[in-house]
Amino acid sequence: MKRTIIYIVNRTALIIMVMVAAGSIDSCNLNDEWDKYYENAPGRTGENVLTMIAENENYSNFYNALIENGFETLLSKNQYFTLFVPVNSAFDGLPDYTEEEWIDMLGFHIIYAKLLSHEFTDLDLLTTMGKYLKMKKGTNNEVKIFESTINMDMVDNYCRNGVIHEIDRLLVPMPNIYEYIMDLDTSFSILQDFILSMDYRFIDYENSERIGVDDNGNAIYDTVWKTENYFLDNIAGLNSESKAYTGFIPRNDYVREALGMVGEYFGNIEDMDEVAYSQLLYITFSGSFMKDAYSQANLPDTIVSVTGKTYEKSILSFNQTDLVLSNGMVHMLASMTIPKSFFLLPITIECDRKENRTVSNTIYEIEQRSDTRATNGSFVYYGCAFVGDYIEYTVDMVLRTKYWFIWTGPRQGPSTYQLSVKDEKTGEFVYLGEPVDNWAKGWFIPVESGSYTFDEFGTKTVRINIVSELPVVGLNSIYIDYIKLVPDEVYNQ
Repeated sequence: MKRTIIYIVNRTALIIMVMVAAGSIDSCNLNDEWDKYYENAPGRTGENVLTMIAENENYSNFYNALIENGFETLLSKNQYFTLFVPVNSAFDGLPDYTEEEWIDMLGFHIIYAKLLSHEFTDLDLLTTMGKYLKMKKGTNNEVKIFESTINMDMVDNYCRNGVIHEIDRLLVPMPNIYEYIMDLDTSFSILQDFILSMDYRFIDYENSERIGVDDNGNAIYDTVWKTENYFLDNIAGLNSESKAYTGFIPRNDYVREALGMVGEYFGNIEDMDEVAYSQLLYITFSGSFMKDAYSQANLPDTIVSVTGKTYEKSILSFNQTDLVLSNGMVHMLASMTIPKSFFLLPITIECDRKENRTVSNTIYEIEQRSDTRATNGSFVYYGCAFVGDYIEYTVDMVLRTKYWFIWTGPRQGPSTYQLSVKDEKTGEFVYLGEPVDNWAKGWFIPVESGSYTFDEFGTKTVRINIVSELPVVGLNSIYIDYIKLVPDEVYNQ
C-alpha cells in the first residue's frame, strides 16, 4: 500500500511499549530478539550528514555542490535528515544549471525525516524544496527513487542527525503544471495571461515592518508583498505538489479559432474591456483542467473539469500527449472547441446572497430574513419606504443574446413589483413585463417578466423595483427568492 511520508514519528513511545510487554516474555527469547535487532541495526557515528558525505571520495561532487550552494548550515542542524547521495559519475555530462536550479535540485535529494532501508516501499517523500520524490520497490530487492536506483549495498549510513543512501543518478526535479505552462513560449500567452490575471497582490502586514509615518501621519512599512491567485487557490492548485491534475493545453491560434466559432455570443474581442475579456477567458478555459492524472489512453469518455463543466473526450484532438509532470500530466491540443454548454445556460441570482447587491436609499432599516418555505431554502426581505425603492444585482458573464427573465418569491408584503434591466448605452433602466402585485401573485409562483436582448457580452445590472405601494408607510417590502436569466436558445427545451 502506498504511503506518504512527511515526517517520521519519534519511536520512544513504541520502545517503551515493547519493554512493558517484555515482562510476559521468556528472558531467553527476549535476549534472542535483542540480538537479532542489534545484528541488523545500522552503524551510527557522532558526525552530521554533511561530514559523513565529505569522508567518502565517491561523493565529492555532491559534497562540493552542497557547499557551493549554501547547504552547510541546514545539514549541520540537530534534526533528522535522509539524503539520497549520487556518486561522482552521476555528474558527468551535465548541462549548465543556474544557481537557482542547483538549489532546487540539491534540495530534491533531501527529506526532513529519518528513513531506513527496512522502511523502503512505495512512498511519496516530501523533499526540502517542496516537491515529492516517488519511491517504488520492485522485484529482487530493487528500489527506485524517482529516475534513479538505490545501491542497496550502500544504504543506512547513519549518523547523529540522519541517514545516507547511495544512488546512481542525479535527481532533477520535474516542473509542476503551473511551472510548465509559465515556461512555455509566447505562443501559449493567452492561457498564461488568463492564469496571471487572477493574481491579487497585497501588503503582508504581519511580516512587514513599520518604519515610520509620512507627513500625513500614515504608517510607512518596509513592505513585504503577498500574492494570491483565485484560480490556483480555489479552483485548481496547479502550483501545488499535493494534488494531481490533468491539463489540456492549447496554443494561441487554437484559442482564437475557438473564440471565432462562438463570436456571436461575445462580440469583437478587441473591443472588450479588461473585465469582460477576463470573463470570456474563464469560459474559454473552463474545460482545460481536470482532477487526477490521466494518460490519453485512460481518459474517461465524459470529462468533468475542475469548474464542474462536462464534455465528451471525443471533441479533443492532440499533437502531443502524456507529458508527465511533478503533480500530474499534460496533453498538448491540436485544436480547441468551446462547447456551447460552457456558456449557453441559465444564470440564477440567489437573492439571499450579499455579493453584487445594492439597495435603494431608504430611510427605514433594512433587514434580511430566511425561511425554509422558499424554493431554495431562503429569501430576501427589505423593509422599504416609498415607490422607487429597489434591490439591484450585477450579473457576470451575460452573453450577447436574448434572455427571458423569470423571478419568484413568497406571498409576503403588499407591494407591487416590476423587474427592470439597465441599458448599458443610455444608463437608463428598462422595465420588463407588467407590474405584479406580490400579494395577489401567490406563494412562490414564477413570474415571466418578458425578454431582453443584450448587444454586448459582459456584466449587466438587474433590479426589482417597487412601482406601487400601500398608503401605510413602512409596510411596503420586497420579498424575492431568485431571479433567473434564461437564454432564448434553451428557454423552450
